[in-house]
Amino acid sequence: MTGLALWIALAAAIVGGLLSTLHMSLREMSRGKLQAIAARKGGAERLAPILDDVGAHALAISLPRVVCNLVVVVGMLVWFTGFGDEARVTWVGLLGSGAVAALLLYLVGVVIPTSVADHAGEDVVHRCAGLIRALYYMTLPLARAVRLVDVIIKRLAGVNDHDIEDEIEREIMNVVSEGEHEGSIGEAERQMIEAVVDLRTATAQEIMTPRTEIEGIELTDDLDYIKSFIDKAGHSRIPVYKGDLDHIVGVLYAKDLLKYLGAEVSNFKLRPILRKPQFVPETKPLLGLLAHFQGDKIHLAIVLDEYGGTAGLVTIEDLLEEIVGEIADEYEPLDEAAPKITVIVDERAVEMDARAYIDDVNDRIEEELGVELPEGEEYDTVGGFVMTELGHMPVAGESFARNGFVVRVLEAEPTRVAKVRVEFRESSEEEEHAAAGNGNGNGR
Repeated sequence: MTGLALWIALAAAIVGGLLSTLHMSLREMSRGKLQAIAARKGGAERLAPILDDVGAHALAISLPRVVCNLVVVVGMLVWFTGFGDEARVTWVGLLGSGAVAALLLYLVGVVIPTSVADHAGEDVVHRCAGLIRALYYMTLPLARAVRLVDVIIKRLAGVNDHDIEDEIEREIMNVVSEGEHEGSIGEAERQMIEAVVDLRTATAQEIMTPRTEIEGIELTDDLDYIKSFIDKAGHSRIPVYKGDLDHIVGVLYAKDLLKYLGAEVSNFKLRPILRKPQFVPETKPLLGLLAHFQGDKIHLAIVLDEYGGTAGLVTIEDLLEEIVGEIADEYEPLDEAAPKITVIVDERAVEMDARAYIDDVNDRIEEELGVELPEGEEYDTVGGFVMTELGHMPVAGESFARNGFVVRVLEAEPTRVAKVRVEFRESSEEEEHAAAGNGNGNGR
């Protein structure tokens, strides 16, 4: 019986090794490489359900693999102890069987599968797609039971989908950081990957052009004025409103006016050539907004606030700039195209556009200076922070001190703050009082 037990254990080890190879290949494969292989060799239909739910198919492989490992351990125990023949159960036998089983499982269950998965994982999955699907159906009832237990444990532990998504995001960024440290990923590539990951949580409000800076035309404007407006504005898509910007009725494409160039038009009507405006809420996630732009083949959307009024507009260019950085438009002046988030003046001072978002500024200055501005629910931008602290509409030259830094308004317009300088230092109580007095006095 001991000889049979040995052969059964070896057979189970081989089968378990094959299953481990499938499992690791499935977990470590590159979707892009696998799809390229399928496009070249065929079999995309068989791979589609596997790619739709990799986790479920990996679980289907894991279950019989556990059974094989158990058979190996029991088989080695029988072989060493002579169980069923002249039993010689001793500590030496138990330890020996355990050591041999562990070495065998490590070799055929880890070393070999890892090497195969690293070098030919996609080929393995492609060739064995039918086997993977068969195992999925064979273990489906047990796999569902295991998943149910997993869900119950997660609920008892208070883990939700957002926690899992955050954990995945952290793992991705850890891999990216390691790649940058090893030299396989450059700084620009790292920043782009971080920006793509942030699209899941960032919203349209964070990248939109605010209402106060929207350039639009009135529905009743005549053709000559519209031509002149487009020539000066340099935009190819112009919002058209009726009465005010809260009532946008369409979007004018500059190319739709080409047929009117060089011709006398006696009865020009703007409304018939307008495109239907697309509206999105301020809270629209950028990832969903990108999908919306791609699905509807549009380049501009009007952003609405919670009351249904126009909060701003967002374009496909705004989304791309979130990923690749500032893109200079061919009609945009160079000084306007340059990045305006933060200018590091020296090691303890920064100057920034007051429209910049506090969290974006903090990402920059915390990395370079090791300091950050306070965030709050009452404001999103640097200008909002300044107005919240001062309690009135500031003018150029006003300043205030808070918790180790002094904020000075460099440029201001009647309705908004334009540019701000922040100096980080240990400010005394007298300095804070004097700066606060200066801020209050100048604003009246």
